[in-house]
Amino acid sequence: MFDAHCHLDFNQFDSDRGDVVNRAFNEGIGIVTCAVDAEGINRTLNFYNKFSENNQLFMTFGISPTNFDENKIKEFVATAETHKDKIIGLGEIGLDYYWIKDEKAKENQRINFKNFIELSKKLNKKMIIHSRNAEKDVIEILKESGNKAMLHCFSGSIEQASEAIDFGCIISIPTSAYYSKERQKMIAQIPVEHLVTETDAPFLSPFPKVRNESFNIKYLVQKIAEIKNLGVQDVSDITEENLRNFFKF
Repeated sequence: MFDAHCHLDFNQFDSDRGDVVNRAFNEGIGIVTCAVDAEGINRTLNFYNKFSENNQLFMTFGISPTNFDENKIKEFVATAETHKDKIIGLGEIGLDYYWIKDEKAKENQRINFKNFIELSKKLNKKMIIHSRNAEKDVIEILKESGNKAMLHCFSGSIEQASEAIDFGCIISIPTSAYYSKERQKMIAQIPVEHLVTETDAPFLSPFPKVRNESFNIKYLVQKIAEIKNLGVQDVSDITEENLRNFFKF
């Protein structure tokens, strides 16, 4: 099993980060932790070496699509280039039209997104995409660029998911699908060969109002197995293989 996307650097884990990681590892769950700003990258690098020896912890570096500070973006680009051999992917990056309503700000996001796509090509790293209320534009821009990506916590339509899969993207399902009927419908309609599992921890817990963590991936895998009428081990193996093959680690 794998948690394809979480945020171990967030302060919700400051008091027990080691316990959170070890609970997942003891359950046979690998982790991809995603830093989304310069401070988060530094925190991630500080704890990464403590847990990376057993080859179950991996990193991606990104910057939030809602962050327009040019200096921070430049700092992120320099950091990603410096640590390119330590990360498996670039993200999360993308577009967010939920928090950003201003049309000029949206256009700035699209410009930054296209620049990050070029950076991903330069570094030869696949992308992890945030696309809140912006799935149409994200898919169009990715198709135009010829780039594949992992669509993190995807909440678009099944038609959009299918369009993305057709040009090589994978769809990441969060642990909130354990109770979300809408996400369960998506699981039912997307072949398991195109799915990966994530927590987005500390958010999107399978148990509302409780901090999420990577250990909870097992509940999502169980739900997918139930919906797909497959064995839990089969779903675990397939979704892990999907992730490893996509990011080539």
